[in-house]
Amino acid sequence: MITSGVGGGYALEYSAPDRVRGVIAALGRTEDVKFSPNNSRLAVTSFLKNQITVFEICIAASEGVTKISVMDAVEISSSYLRQPHGVDFIDDGKIIVANRKGDATIFELPAGGGDGKCHELVPLEVIRASEALNSPGNVAITRKGKNLYEALICNNFANKLTRHIIDLNQKCSITTEEILVKKWLDFPDGVSLGKDWIAVSNHNRHSVMLYEYTDSLNEYSDPDGILRGIHYPHGLRFTSDGRFILVADAGAPYVHIYRKNQGWRGVRSPLKSLRALTDDDFLRGQETIHSGGPKGIDIDNSMKIFVTTCEVQPLAFFDLAGIIEKISAPQRDNSHLPESDDDNCQREIEVKCELDIQHNLEQQIARIMSSRSWRITAPGRYVSSLLRRLGKLADPRPSTSE
Repeated sequence: MITSGVGGGYALEYSAPDRVRGVIAALGRTEDVKFSPNNSRLAVTSFLKNQITVFEICIAASEGVTKISVMDAVEISSSYLRQPHGVDFIDDGKIIVANRKGDATIFELPAGGGDGKCHELVPLEVIRASEALNSPGNVAITRKGKNLYEALICNNFANKLTRHIIDLNQKCSITTEEILVKKWLDFPDGVSLGKDWIAVSNHNRHSVMLYEYTDSLNEYSDPDGILRGIHYPHGLRFTSDGRFILVADAGAPYVHIYRKNQGWRGVRSPLKSLRALTDDDFLRGQETIHSGGPKGIDIDNSMKIFVTTCEVQPLAFFDLAGIIEKISAPQRDNSHLPESDDDNCQREIEVKCELDIQHNLEQQIARIMSSRSWRITAPGRYVSSLLRRLGKLADPRPSTSE
């Protein structure tokens, strides 16, 4: 039985006035969350309400204690917001939103604090569905030059990652659109860029694909690394120093933390899986096997904390600096000693994840084989198999494998 508590002692409380707590409680189904570049704002998507909420926050450290204040909230709506799933800040005053049933839209945020009303906005620019863009679900922004930005967008249903260049010098125009990665992606749900590497969560393959971001990267490229041990990866973030990746597991109550060695090549399991929700909260939100766990995740720019979001726990903060300090501490050679409780718990989480994935795969195969279409086509498959066997018997030449 896995018994580790929420946050493993690293969960952080936050303060907020009653009005703001009411806004947080009413967010509904949330998907993504993002800190602004100056750390003073936090944007959260409300998927079914077709809204974005931007919180004014303050992160302060005093006598070794991190204090988080969520001071205000501004609610944003627009006719262009259609199942907003991903969000990122272009700068402190502009956001880009990936709308799963719409386009990618860029908004100028309203000045001033929340007044209890929902602000109706018109986008500065719309990256419309095209040959490149289809069903945008997540987005990562990188500054490439003065007023020049790159947007990497996960296309959920089209199974591809696209690249778009945004030029604010030309009234927020889009100068480049292209497919960047496609091979091996199966419902990409999150994207993060860090230190010349791209990480893409691969929902239906229960893994995160890692690509070295070079000029040779293209839609037919294989991944250079793979992260395993995740039920249904959703949001994910590199730390700003590029040493760690945090992955929110939508199908389990955990955030998984991975560490690079010399680089991110190869296949690896989590270094640590941090419980983000209680079992009761997780089960309360688990309408399907794909849900219940944390969805959105982001790291503040000082690498002090990280935040997660999901419907039953709209905002939760954790002490990232403390976690990294612990997992980065020099390890003594304790190979002659039995594994610690933490080690045993981590191994148990990893085994349970792999068994759950295998069980879900078996259920999918059983559903296919019991379907009406499978039964109807069974005679055809039998005849086709019989003809292949007869063909081999009639051909006296040895097979190529002999």
